[in-house]
Amino acid sequence: MPTLIRSVWGTVTWHTDPELRPEGVVIAFSERTGGRSVPPYATLNMSDTVGDSPANVKENRKLLMQALGLDGDTQDHLRSCIQVHGTAVARIDEPLSDDRVLPDTDALITETPGIPLLICVADCVPVILVERGQHRALAVIHSGWKGTLARISEVAVTALQEAYGTDPADLQAYIGPYIGSESFEVSPEIAAQFVEAFPELPQTARDGGGGGAEPTVSFDLGTAVSLTLQQAGVPAAAITLLGADTATEHAHYFSYRAQNGVTGRQAALACLLPLLAGGSHA
Repeated sequence: MPTLIRSVWGTVTWHTDPELRPEGVVIAFSERTGGRSVPPYATLNMSDTVGDSPANVKENRKLLMQALGLDGDTQDHLRSCIQVHGTAVARIDEPLSDDRVLPDTDALITETPGIPLLICVADCVPVILVERGQHRALAVIHSGWKGTLARISEVAVTALQEAYGTDPADLQAYIGPYIGSESFEVSPEIAAQFVEAFPELPQTARDGGGGGAEPTVSFDLGTAVSLTLQQAGVPAAAITLLGADTATEHAHYFSYRAQNGVTGRQAALACLLPLLAGGSHA
């Protein structure tokens, strides 16, 4: 059974599955504290596309990777992407030292050790897929409501299958912090699309609260992602949700909606560890 445990190193806090490290896998969902950024990006902002100082973002990423025990060479091979709420998946097989950012991409996959993969979120659903067993592979996924509706998690599972021969039954899925069902409201038109795509997804209608406000509908995006993964062949018992609401847990997470669009981003990061001499993992 996958699990997520809150971990602390110095001032940096993240959630991980400690059982993965002996198998040569490191994952993390970062919290917002312990970094170098100043308001409105305070403090461990992981995104270099929100207006924060590039130097602060670079240092914040370094702090998280240091906390995870990743060495300097591995840190230099970090790969990230410019997310556009689409379904493009990029296959990363070669380590690069220029921190190249991939354009128009919302998921990254690899089977190559020593390449940390990173996506950024501040309400959208972050997903990490880990293939366990003799073969190891990873995916990190950014799944906002548009990506969730377009089943980007299933697209990523298919990409792992086609690229590396991954069996979905060997995957474990970790769903990090995202905007909770009590905070996430959409129009009835968008909700109808989710009803069609996920008939079993519970929804709650809201009357708008008076004053001429339009009615809205609430539902749980993480549950929709979980349903998508199960339909893609990932066992239900191999999927875990952190259960944190970015919109209400302001002390721990950035929230695009709660902070009116001007805020930092937390990260989902995953990395396969290189083998050392003797067969142990770095």
